[in-house]
Amino acid sequence: MSFRAGTVALCGRPNVGKSTLLNALVGSDLAVATRFPQTTRERLLGVWSEPGFQAVLVDTPGIHRAKSALNKFMVDEALRGAQAVDLVLMLAEAPLLADIAAAEAWEPGPAAAAALTSIAAAGRPIALVLTKCDRIEDKALLLPILHKWSTLHPFTALIPISATAGEGLKQLREHVVAALPVAEPLFPEDQLSDRAVRWHAGERVRAALFDHLRDELPYCCAVTIESFKEQRKPPRDIVHASVHVERESQKPMVIGRGAETIKAISMSARRAIAELTGRPCELYLEVKVTPNWTRDPALMQRLGLHAPVGGLS
Repeated sequence: MSFRAGTVALCGRPNVGKSTLLNALVGSDLAVATRFPQTTRERLLGVWSEPGFQAVLVDTPGIHRAKSALNKFMVDEALRGAQAVDLVLMLAEAPLLADIAAAEAWEPGPAAAAALTSIAAAGRPIALVLTKCDRIEDKALLLPILHKWSTLHPFTALIPISATAGEGLKQLREHVVAALPVAEPLFPEDQLSDRAVRWHAGERVRAALFDHLRDELPYCCAVTIESFKEQRKPPRDIVHASVHVERESQKPMVIGRGAETIKAISMSARRAIAELTGRPCELYLEVKVTPNWTRDPALMQRLGLHAPVGGLS
C-alpha cells in the first residue's frame, strides 16, 4: 500500500469545534480550545501521522463578519487556510431540535451559508462535518439536517461526529485518507506542529485570559513572549511574557485587586505550559497598554499577527 500525505483545512463559523477536532485527531491538546467563540486567531498546522498516511491539519479562525483590523485578519487567515489543500473539512454545529418536524423545517442560517460560499470560492473539495452530535439522542434527527446541507453544495461527504465522544471519527479518518494523494510525509513522524514551543506558550497564556477575564476583555488582549529560556539544571522553562491591552482602564482589570487576577492567570498558564513541555515552568507576566492595537494592522504586525503559517500563501 502506497503512503499518502497531504493537507486538510478545518474551516467554519466560530465555536463549531475546529480546534477540538484537531486535538482529537492529532491525539494531543495542541490547539487552544475554549468555550468562547473567536478564540483562534492564527492558523496552526497539526500533524496527524498514522501508519500509511500523514494529514497536515490546518486549524483556522472562525469565519465571521469582520469589523476591526483584527477580525479582518482572522477571517483572511481562515480563507487562506482553505487554499491549496487537498481537502477542506467544513465544520458546522448540529442544531438542537425538539423533534423530526423541527428537523425537517430547519435551514442553515445565513451566516453559515455565507461561510460556505466563502470557503467554496477556493475551489477545493469540501466535506461537511456536522459536529457536537453527541448532544442529539435521536440520531434520526440528523438525516434532514444533513439533507438540507447537501442542497447547498456538492460535498464529497456528509459526516456527523462528536470529537469529545469519539463518534464518527473512524468514518472521518477513512474519508480524509482517501482524499490524500500518494506522497512522502511532509513532516517527521514525531512532529506534531509547525509552530515553535514559545508560540504555543503564548497561546496558553491567552487561553488563561479567556478563563479568568469577563465579557469582551479577552478579545482586547494580545500576548507576546519576550523570552523563553530552557534551563537544563534543574530542567525548567523560564518564560517572560507581555499581555497587551488597548486602554489604560483595562490594565487594572487584568491585574485585579491585590494582583489576584494576574496571579490566577499566571498560575493557569504556567500549568498549561508545563503540561505542553513536560517540564516545570516559571512564568512572569507584565501588562502593557498598546493603544488600539486591534484596529491598527501595523501594531498587529508588531505583536506577531502577520505571517502565514507553514509556507501557505
